[in-house]
Amino acid sequence: MTEEKPYLTGLPLILATIALSLSTFLMVLDYSIANVSIPYIAGDLAVSVDQGTYVITSFAVGSAILLPITGWITKRLGLIRTMVLSVAGFTILSWVCGMAVSLPMLVVTRFFQGLAAGPMVPLSQSILVQIFPPEKRNTALGFWSTIVVVAPILGPILGGWISYDINWSWIFYINIPFGLFSAFIIHSVLKPFETKKEKMPTDWVGLLLLAVGVSSLQFLLDKGQQYDWLRSPLIRTCVVTSIVCFIFLIAWELLHKYPILELKLLKIRSYALSLLFIGVSYAIYFGAVVLVPLWLQTNMGYTPIWAGLAVAPIGIMPFLFSGLMGRWVKKVGPILPLFICFILFALSSFDTSFLNTNVDFWYVAFSRFLLGFALLFMIVPLFTLSLQDLEDWQLPSGTGMLHFIRAMVGGVGTSVFTTMWQRRSAFHHSNLAAEITTTNQPAGEFFKTLDGLHLDKAQQLDVVNEVVNHQAAVLGINDCFWIMGWTFVGLCLFLLLGRKKKVRYTPLA
Repeated sequence: MTEEKPYLTGLPLILATIALSLSTFLMVLDYSIANVSIPYIAGDLAVSVDQGTYVITSFAVGSAILLPITGWITKRLGLIRTMVLSVAGFTILSWVCGMAVSLPMLVVTRFFQGLAAGPMVPLSQSILVQIFPPEKRNTALGFWSTIVVVAPILGPILGGWISYDINWSWIFYINIPFGLFSAFIIHSVLKPFETKKEKMPTDWVGLLLLAVGVSSLQFLLDKGQQYDWLRSPLIRTCVVTSIVCFIFLIAWELLHKYPILELKLLKIRSYALSLLFIGVSYAIYFGAVVLVPLWLQTNMGYTPIWAGLAVAPIGIMPFLFSGLMGRWVKKVGPILPLFICFILFALSSFDTSFLNTNVDFWYVAFSRFLLGFALLFMIVPLFTLSLQDLEDWQLPSGTGMLHFIRAMVGGVGTSVFTTMWQRRSAFHHSNLAAEITTTNQPAGEFFKTLDGLHLDKAQQLDVVNEVVNHQAAVLGINDCFWIMGWTFVGLCLFLLLGRKKKVRYTPLA
């Protein structure tokens, strides 16, 4: 356990907060900034867009491997030293990514950049909690939460602008000055919070099982849709490999004297409950965040930048009021805000389930604003619930596993809901197409309109198929949001039933 350290105040506290928040911002931003840049990267490196997506997958795999063992790494290297090495490695590898001249070089570099970046988010949160006085920790978590929300929203907008108007390399070069600043400040200001190195044997079996299991899981989440899921032998192999590895990993870690995963933290009821809520709510949130801009681009004719602007209002309420939310949570505890959060998420999802092909930019933007209002009540209470009963020495392990779950369920939610959207769209397309007959009056009137445009039969059928595609897509996405809404209703009921066994609330201190 670490010895008592004085809390930071004044300018050192401000600088440390900026540096830690900036490192979090850079890492979270890097998850999303490359997404819209893939076509430009693929064109410049003379590969297909599908091949270019490995730039995203490799980074996700690298970061996912180290996320859950952040606490183990910290014990071996020290808290501040691990953070500095992580930020510095991420920054240097950003420069190498920008210099890449081939896809293999970029993919390999992005994997190592992900490895370096893995501990950044959990450690920044862990350190931030420790350097603030107890009465201000919830406010600090609120500020930190704002960064986590805003970065992935800005990523596609910033990535699209840089790739279109400058060059895709600059989505990596932009990290360099900010990364160097963060590493320098963290090294200079936070030395008093360094922890002692612990000498312990390396759990090579656990590391191998974790690396193979996480890599297989991340690959099938990223590429499952492209390879048609279980119809692909490769995806089936990944499913079996990940399941087997995780089963053996859990058994091994529970019995090993020096485990790389602190699974015993799951005995803490508030921590285990928070992981459950994070798993479900983040899966749905990521699904909602991905589906709307995807629908706008593929069916409504939006450019990536305009689609990003349409969903950007998600971040308005968390950006403005996360600090106040931290203070309120300190007074009332995390359970009431979470109940309000689940109700607002349900209402927002039900509202979005009435989309149609005539909605304009402002309608979509306002619906995303409502989602952001729900998000305001989610992040700070969830992180407060997860950390409130952990000792300082448990924070690196606890935050590492927490953010590992968050990252994994984000991929699960994205994959599940995009697949669901595709399947429901195909279902509605089949039903709508069956209604287009000569005896159907609206269909007959539409064909008469097409006759007036002097289109031949083949052209008319193409137009009709396009209209049916758009209608089926919007009906499919509405089905997805309907399911999201009822899932949050279920979480509300679970929370109410759980009140019979109250979760002890201990203000962060």
